[in-house]
Amino acid sequence: MPFQKPDAIDRHIISILEGNGRATNREIAEAVGVSEGTVRNRIERLIRDDVLRIVGVTNPARLGLNTAVVISVSGELARITEIAESLAAEESVVYVGYTTGNADIIALAFFPGNDELTDFMTQTLAAIPGIVKAETNIILKPVRGPFPGATANLVSRHQAAALTSLRA
Repeated sequence: MPFQKPDAIDRHIISILEGNGRATNREIAEAVGVSEGTVRNRIERLIRDDVLRIVGVTNPARLGLNTAVVISVSGELARITEIAESLAAEESVVYVGYTTGNADIIALAFFPGNDELTDFMTQTLAAIPGIVKAETNIILKPVRGPFPGATANLVSRHQAAALTSLRA
C-alpha cells in the first residue's frame, strides 16, 4: 500500500497515544468521534508506515536523572560520524542529531546531577577523538516533552478546529 500522509484524525489519534500509550481503541474512538474499526485501521497503517511506534517512555526525573542537558558539539569534519556514533553509544545520551549552524552535532542527555555531568564532560567527551568544542545547556524546566503528562493536552486549537471541519 502507498504511503498516506497523516491527516487531522491521524494526528488526533497520535496525540492521544502520546498522552496515554495504553488508551484503548474504544477510548480513542470516543475522543476522536470515529468508529473503533477506523481507529484500529489507522493505528495499523501508522505503524506500518513507520509514522507511529508504540513504546514505553520513562520519566528521567523519576529515575533520579534530574539534570537534563543539550550538548552542542563541533568537531573535525572528517570525524563527525565517529563523534556522533560515540555519543550515541553513551548510556546517558538519548538523542543525537547532525545540525547546521554553530554546532555539528546536538545531543540530549540525562544525568543524576551536576557531578555526573561534569564527569561526562571532562572524561567521556574529552576522550572522544575529533571534538573541537562542546557546549552544554542545562534544561532548567521542561515545558513540553515525550514524558508522561507532558503531552497529555497536545491537541491544539487548530487541530481541534480541523477535526471539527473534517466531520462537518
